[in-house]
This record gives sequence, structure tokens and C-alpha cells, in this order.
Amino acid sequence: MVYKALIIAVDQYISANDLPNTLNDAVEIKRLLLEVPTLFNEQDVQIFQGSISRKNILQTALNSFFTNAGKSDVLFLFWAGHGAFIGEEGYFVPFDGNINFPQQSMIKMAEVRELIDQTSANTVLSFFDTCHSGAVTRNIQREMYRGLEVKGSGKVLIAACTESQGAWDRSGHGAFTDYLIRGLEGEASDRNGEIDVYNLYSYVSKKLNEEFGNQNPVIQSTLNGEPLLLKRTINRGELSSVNPVSNKIEQVNSSGVSFWFGPIITEYEEFQSLKKGEYQLMLINPENKVEQSLKDMNDNNRYPFSIRNEADIVTIGNIDIKSSRENTIIVINLKSTGENRNSIFSEMAVGGGMGKTLSADDIAMLRVRRILLGEEAIPSGYGDSLVESMISQPTNANIKVVPNLISSLVKQGYTLEQIRVMIVGALILTGTIAKIDTLSLSVDNKVITQIHIIGYRPKYYDNVDPVKIELNEAVNISIL
Repeated sequence: MVYKALIIAVDQYISANDLPNTLNDAVEIKRLLLEVPTLFNEQDVQIFQGSISRKNILQTALNSFFTNAGKSDVLFLFWAGHGAFIGEEGYFVPFDGNINFPQQSMIKMAEVRELIDQTSANTVLSFFDTCHSGAVTRNIQREMYRGLEVKGSGKVLIAACTESQGAWDRSGHGAFTDYLIRGLEGEASDRNGEIDVYNLYSYVSKKLNEEFGNQNPVIQSTLNGEPLLLKRTINRGELSSVNPVSNKIEQVNSSGVSFWFGPIITEYEEFQSLKKGEYQLMLINPENKVEQSLKDMNDNNRYPFSIRNEADIVTIGNIDIKSSRENTIIVINLKSTGENRNSIFSEMAVGGGMGKTLSADDIAMLRVRRILLGEEAIPSGYGDSLVESMISQPTNANIKVVPNLISSLVKQGYTLEQIRVMIVGALILTGTIAKIDTLSLSVDNKVITQIHIIGYRPKYYDNVDPVKIELNEAVNISIL
């Protein structure tokens, strides 16, 4: 059995608007497939993007991918880009696609579906984030109706929208892929940490419906037998988010199972986002000081909470502690106070001499550098005390700005995953960034040498895209 993936991200076009977010989608999908523990080998995961994603190249790759597969192989196909629906026919648009000559320059969705139907591989998982992608599911052998239990090997197609709809794109990702990624990261998992395709589809469908109301993903399949899982259960002892990049350099791009909750920075066994603003964590045999801290916390108090790439201000709904001879199991239910929603008032800009202006986004970038690097420099000519106040005491903050956070946490002996989750909380809960897409620490011989973050500012107006904040900085912080 070989696990193979073909990832297509058509981000550039000769005759259409470019879609740079599709490349972000592809990079994240590849990361998830190769994240330890994984069933995929890197040499079996192909990505096509940019000018190489021409019709003839993609057709050759698709034909090889499906026709050369063995019966026991597991195939994973992801396609992000433009889609078209012309003359009752759905098309995927390659780099050289021309809407005036669809049959000559584009790839019929029906042809891709036929390759999936006819491949010898028993298991095929395919995801399409394009406009009109629902057309790819026409006339497949059997539709998966709501309520059908997903089981066994089979062929599954999940499209971002119906054949008559467009697919939304925002915040650095296609919305469908954004929720697909979150689901595969664990938000669509059951209490055992397992993700099957039906649970994943339900999660993505619900999220898209809540956000847009007019984008309905489509699923069709042929499944039978034992549950078809998309990701193995990750045991606590197996998880490692520190992945080798070379013989010496390591990349920490995940917070692993670390979370921050008030006075506690520790690890969870299970995490669920029950619904918007409600969270549940399970801890098994935590340290005594963690258990005692939880007992000392007040149900009426508000606490900062961060996990993975998200953060919130929460109150305690319930803490249930059960102890036996073998284990102590703690289940924590948290509820958002709603304070981390965007304020109706945007942060101020500061005017300076000669008509210069320091925007709220410029000030946010200064705050990012203050929090992560400890930088105290302020541009001259704007009123030092006012700018300093806006950096260190932002109006939308729910927690205090702590300068030079990374060095401070290293000195306190926190792990790299714990440091990362604290950075997430610090940036989001100070109102500096609303969404984090990338946050990684490069480590070389026990020295943090680089920090890279890509995030987006709070969005105050519906008709204005959120501002991107990116920092890619060399540092020199020794790990104790």
C-alpha cells in the first residue's frame, strides 16, 4: 500500500486574474499530509503551480496519477484555482486556459471524475476548491446522503460549492480550504481524535454556511466496510511539531498539544471547539500544580486562552475532575466572553510633520516587533509619548503588551511549542492581529535563529480586505 498525493494550485493565469491564495492552500495541505505521524512519503506528494500548471502538463500528471495506481494504493487529490461552467459543462481552468476556447484550453471536470471512477485504487479522496466545482460530482455511482455512515475503502469527492455557485476566497486562503485545513488539524475529529470523511464534510459545510450562507459544498461517494479515516489518531507521546529541515536546523511551526489558559501553560489530551465560542479540553494525569491551579480558578473570572492558531477571552463553564487508581481525568468547559470580537472602533492613526501619517497598521507592526523582539524604537516626528502609548496600551487589547516575550519565556524554561502558543495569545489578545496563517521558529543547535509570522489585522469594514502583517526576522536567542 502506497499513499500518494497530487496537489494542484493554479495561482497564475494568462487570461484570468491570478489567485495567489491557492498557493497558500497547497502549502498548508502538503504540510498536513507530511506532518508527523504520517502515512505519506515526501517523494509521493507532488505539487503543480504557476506556469507549469498548463493543460497538457496537468493532464499528463492526472493520467499518470490515476492510471498507474495499484489496487491497494490510497490517492489524495487537491485542486485549487479557477473553475468555469460553460454550455452545461464544468471545466477546471489551467494556467493557459482561455474562456473563449474551453474545450481546447481547459480540462473538463467530467474527465477528472472519469479518471477517479476508473482508477484501480480502492481508495480515492479528492477535494476541489474552485468555482462551479460541484459539476465534478455529476453522475458518480452513488451519492452520500446526510446521515449515511462513512465506512471502509471507497471513492470520495468533496467540492467547494454547487455547479451554479462561486467559491469564496479570503484571509490568505480559499474559505473552503481554510475550513478543510482546520478540520484536518483536528476540529472535525471525534472524541478519539479520529476524522472520517463524513464528519469532515459536515464540519466544512456547517462553517461555510455560517459564514456565507450562499456557498454549499457537495459530497458524493462510493463507500462501504470499516470506517474510512483521513488521519490516524495522534497519541500524546507520538506528537512532535519540531520537524527537521536539515541536519542542524529545525522548524517549529505548530503548538502541538500545548495550550495557555490563565495561569496555566500545559498540554491537553483532547480538544474540541463545540460551537462558536465554546471549547472543551481533556487533560489526563496533569502535574499536581496544574490540577491545583484549576481548582483555585474562579468561575466568575475572565481568563486569556490560546490554542493552535487561535485565542480568546473565556470564562469557566465547568471543570470536572475524576480520579481513580489509574488516572486523573480533567474535563474543562470554557465559554467566550465575546470580548475578542472586533471593536466597532478602529485603532487611530497618528499624523506627523510634512504630511506624514503613521497608520494603525504601521503601529501594529511596531507592536509586533515590541512583543517578539523587544524593539523600543519609535519613528521620529510623530509625538513619542502618543505613539508609545498606542504601541504599549492599545485600545482594543484584552491583555497587557509584554515586550521581548520570546526571550522572557525561554529564560523561564518553557518549551518551543509552549512559547509558540503564548505568542499566538499575545498577538491576538492585544488586538494586534486577528488571524494567524503562519508562525514558525527556526532552531539551530539550541539557538532560535529566525521567526516568521504571517497574520491579518482585524477587519473593521466589510468592503475592505484585512491588512497582511508579515515579519521574517533573524534572531539569536539561546535555549537553556
